[in-house]
Formats: sequence, C-alpha cells, structure tokens
Amino acid sequence: FLKKIYITSMTSTSSKENTEEIFKDIKTNLTRGAKDRKHNFHTPVFSNVNDEGEIDSRIVVLRNFDPLKMKLNFHTDFRSPKAINLKHNNNSLFVFYDHKLKIQLRIKTTSILNNQNEIAKEMWERTRLLSRKCYLTLKNPSSFTELPEDGIPDHLVGKEPSLEESEKGFKNFTVVENKINEIDWLYLEISGHRRLKLIFKEQKPEYQWIIP
Repeated sequence: FLKKIYITSMTSTSSKENTEEIFKDIKTNLTRGAKDRKHNFHTPVFSNVNDEGEIDSRIVVLRNFDPLKMKLNFHTDFRSPKAINLKHNNNSLFVFYDHKLKIQLRIKTTSILNNQNEIAKEMWERTRLLSRKCYLTLKNPSSFTELPEDGIPDHLVGKEPSLEESEKGFKNFTVVENKINEIDWLYLEISGHRRLKLIFKEQKPEYQWIIP
C-alpha cells in the first residue's frame, strides 16, 4: 500500500508547456523531497565556492522547503569547510534530478547560516539523539587523521548520547537557509525536451523558455 502511494506521488500530471503548472509542479516535488526520504529530490547536490575559488560539491539532505519564502534548508556542522566558505561567499547552487519524473532542477541560491539562534534552536529540538551525535565529533569535519575514524568519542561508538550530553553539539549545529534566486527546469522526453528558466525578483517568478 505504501509503495503504491509513493509511485503515485512520483507521477507528474502537469503540462510541460504551461509555465504556471510547471512552477506548481516544482513546488510540489520540492515539498515532497523534504518530507519523503524515498523521493529523489530528498538528496540533492549542493555546490559552493571554496576559498581557493574552486567549486566544491556534495550530497546534502533536504530538510525543508518553504514554498512561500522560496527557501531550501539543510543542516551542517558550523566547523565544516562549506559553512566557513559560505561566510565568505554565499552564492550557491542545488542540482536535483528524478529519473522517474525525467526532470532536472538547477537552483541558484543565496545561503544564510543559522547557528545558535532561534531558527537553529527550533530545528535542534526536533533533531533525534542519533542525529545529534554527528555534531559531537572531537575533530572538525574534513580535518586530517592518521587512522580511519569518524571523530565520535569512543564512549559513544554504537550508541546514542544522553539528552544532556547531546546538548554539547548544539554549538556546532547549523541550519543553512538557501533563498532561491533562479530555477533552471529541464524535462527530458523522447518526443521533445523542454527547458524553462524561472527568475525570482519577488515570490512570483518571471519565465523564460530556453533551448535544452
């Protein structure tokens, strides 16, 4: 039963030449991607510019999509290179692809770091103990190590921290809000591909068709 629901939710019924329907479909699937871990939009590629001026990309977990403010959120460690780099250059990009929908989204964003503020606190209180453990590492993310390890304290290997101990990780927990500036929508179809650019100066986009 659950499998049938998932397959139905992945089926796009909107017109691929109606700009308003395309925008509605984009918002629907980003919302599903944030809520449903089986949806292909749940784990997009996130890219930003590092201190050397190079592109860094990695998979992130989409935690929330706000269709009114047009923001995409994910969580990270405040000590991570991407958080440090986003402080210096907050231009960023998401890439989503769903092979069932045959849709790719390239989304240009402006990133905002929320650390030890009300936004971070609200999401931290919703975070499970096992997930909080990721922010208790003794070494910074991406730091070098002589041995293969994850940086988690030895006494927490294979188990959850207590609620009290987990609170030590709050200072590292960061909600990255990403304000959508532009969406490049691509639909792949043997009968004819379609590509549309949505530019956000306000909440309602301006549309521009593009040759795929």
